[in-house]
Amino acid sequence: MENNMHYSDKFLKNTLVLNKKAQITEGYHIAYCFDDNYAMPAGLSLMSVIENNPNIAINFHLFTNNLSKQNLSKFETLAKQLNCTITCYEIDSNFSVNSDTLVLGISIATCLRFIVPEVLEKITSKVLYLDCDTLCVGNLEELFNKDLNNKLAAVVADMEYMQDSQGKMYDIPYGEYFNAGVIYFNTLLWNKNKLTEKTFKLINDGNVYTFADQDVLNIVLKEKTLLLSSDFNNLTALSVNGNEDAKVEKNTKIIHYITKNKPWHQPYKTNLFNHYFTNSPWKSMLLPLYNDNKTSSIRAYAKLMFRQKKYLAGIKHYIIYLKTKFKK
Repeated sequence: MENNMHYSDKFLKNTLVLNKKAQITEGYHIAYCFDDNYAMPAGLSLMSVIENNPNIAINFHLFTNNLSKQNLSKFETLAKQLNCTITCYEIDSNFSVNSDTLVLGISIATCLRFIVPEVLEKITSKVLYLDCDTLCVGNLEELFNKDLNNKLAAVVADMEYMQDSQGKMYDIPYGEYFNAGVIYFNTLLWNKNKLTEKTFKLINDGNVYTFADQDVLNIVLKEKTLLLSSDFNNLTALSVNGNEDAKVEKNTKIIHYITKNKPWHQPYKTNLFNHYFTNSPWKSMLLPLYNDNKTSSIRAYAKLMFRQKKYLAGIKHYIIYLKTKFKK
């Protein structure tokens, strides 16, 4: 491989700057990685960052896999609506990872974060990666100003049960196995250690990593991370009509919806989600009733229909729940 070539170059098909009038050369940088299914949540997360950081110049970078023209158009609308800079990186079809390790229904697009620090190295020394199922509820300047020094990234520790399972499995010091939904990358140090190439080799080495990219990132960043408070990655699980995101600690900056029950599923919709959804280019989109692959989500919707006295709909979706359950 030539010295001026990056490992990730072979995956990049096209780069498109949306709303060039708002293009800036300074400011902070935030990246999202997603396929067409997560375009809407990514857009809403981006909106929440802008709303809660009105006086901060932020460049947004979208690493997309099979993004439809319709959703690309909505991001163009969003860029003009918010007067912000959005750069879209289209990934080539030859991008692939070991499918056997995507055991939890994880999209291949989640592994696009491996290339983010490499692609953006010439643009910035630090970039904040956010999962699409996040919403920003506070100012991020404190995070942006973190001095990473000799650390590869700033992260937030995952829950205790993940320390006991994944942390022990990969011999990671207790309390340091992190959730990969929020990562503040040191791009210079990442590339000095050639971690894009190392992460791809690891995830394609034939082993099954239950949490795919998250396990791999924990392995390559082991003992080289700066641990942040949970304010920057508040791991939030939703219940039916629970509005849990309205009950987080007041110092929370980023809410991360960690289960398969998302706020864009009917039984789990929240007021916070609706605030952004109804003001977005996706506002006319028909939201899914539930996660088709999660039986508890289907059952929750059936129960919701019964509580609303919509008995035929309740019976219909309870039958769907039973069929799905016994297929497994």
